[in-house]
Amino acid sequence: MAIQEITSTELVQRCAKCDHENRIALSNLQVGLERDEQVDEAVVPLPECPTCRSREFLIRSPVEEQAYPAQQGSAGHLHRLLVDELHAQLVKRGRVVERIRDKVDEVLTRPIATEVMQQLFDKGLKMPARAVEQLQGKEPGQ
Repeated sequence: MAIQEITSTELVQRCAKCDHENRIALSNLQVGLERDEQVDEAVVPLPECPTCRSREFLIRSPVEEQAYPAQQGSAGHLHRLLVDELHAQLVKRGRVVERIRDKVDEVLTRPIATEVMQQLFDKGLKMPARAVEQLQGKEPGQ
């Protein structure tokens, strides 16, 4: 589940099931989950983990969410910001499922604000190792 880093070309993610680190090219990701006649444009489906074949889905912050409910700068808060930023970058690049391509300008995005980026991600879109461990439910050093 944990996003470890977003670079200009890839997403580094750690599988919640097997703990394998996966590098996923951004060009292989799209926003949108299609089911029957509906599309959920808040979802970024990740490809299967090459090790255990599990699938994970990242979900952008809800439209009505005002502020992150937990402590600012916590592992959950940082991860939420990275998911929102990934979603925004993919939409901006037009990496959306076919059924929403013609209305990509209407897809809600929540990119990280410049001042928040400078404050929390001054060394790039990377989670601190301790925060990744917390999201995986581990104590540091395990």
